[in-house]
Parts: sequence; structure tokens; C-alpha cells
Amino acid sequence: MKKLFFVCLFFLSFSVVQAQNKERKFDIGIHYPLSTGDNFMVFAYDGLIGLDIRYQVTDTKLISPKLAFSVDYFIYNFVEGVNGGALLLKPKVIGEFNLEKFPRLKPFVLLGYSFFTTSLNAANRNFDFGNPDPIIQPNGDRFTDTQNGINWGFGAAYDVSDKFYIEVSADFIKLDLDGETSGNRYNENIHTVNFGIGFRL
Repeated sequence: MKKLFFVCLFFLSFSVVQAQNKERKFDIGIHYPLSTGDNFMVFAYDGLIGLDIRYQVTDTKLISPKLAFSVDYFIYNFVEGVNGGALLLKPKVIGEFNLEKFPRLKPFVLLGYSFFTTSLNAANRNFDFGNPDPIIQPNGDRFTDTQNGINWGFGAAYDVSDKFYIEVSADFIKLDLDGETSGNRYNENIHTVNFGIGFRL
């Protein structure tokens, strides 16, 4: 299922790029990822910073489709003495709507597939990650784990000028977990609200 999703996404993106000859545009932005909801991210991680890169493949009167990639970084804060953080890697497709009456306002929807990687240094702690089959596998003095899942969301950007914009968005990620954690919403869900600024190139 995951491979099929990526194959379809690749061919859709390639087809759209080949079908248009207009000038291509990039958006580059930074944002603050704020975890929300009743899930492990809210209690165990603090958002630090996020980066966005978007590529506008074409433009129509109604919608501007974009290929995008975001990286969010979170600091681990749940257990004292255990240091580390987590990365959220989010390749996605964005549909940005063009509003004739409000040309500076750019609402959008997004769909993608995210990868959540955490790396914790627990060398100075007697920290139990679960026995006999720990969820987070040891790697020397560090404990690392990677999960993934589909993400979707929505948001809106406002063009302060031709090149500069401000933005707010909401991301919803459902991790594809196995074993005892599967089906547990507390462990499966990652919800973030993002506040950012960016430049259109």
C-alpha cells in the first residue's frame, strides 16, 4: 500500500510537470510547529522550528498545485535526564486556491506521507523502553525509532507583498503502528498547528 501510494504520487507529479510550460516558482518558509490534541507529542515533545520548500508546477484560474517538502524539529522533554528530539519529514502535494475577490489570500489543502524519527540519549538513565521487545530499539548509547503514516491538512497564506507571505496551517498525521500500540489514538496521532512566514521566488 505504501509503495503504491508513492508510485502514484510520483507519476502524478511527473505528469503535471511535463504537461505545462509556464515559469516554475518556489516558496521557501519557516514556521513554528505547535503540537495539539490528546496524543504523545503534546506531553513528550516541544516544537522548535520547521522549514518548508514548495514548487509550483502550474497555475490555473482556480488552483495552483504544488509539490512540497517540510521538516519539523521537536525537542524531547518528558523524562528528566533523557535528551534528544524528533524530526517530522513531510513530502506532500498542496492545492492552493486562487480567490478572484481576495487575490492576496491563498487557502490550501494538502495530502502527503510523513516520517517521524526520534533519537534519544538515555546513557545516563536506567530508562525502560519496554521488555522483552522494546518499541524503541537501542543503538549504542542512543535509542532510535522511525514510524510513518499518511498526513493531510489545510491552511491559508496571506501575501503581504508580491514575495513575502504569512501563513497558518493545521497538519493531521496518523502513524501506521504495529503490535500493542496499533489502534491506540494516543500513540497514533500527531496534530500540529503551524505559524510561519515565507518568500515566493
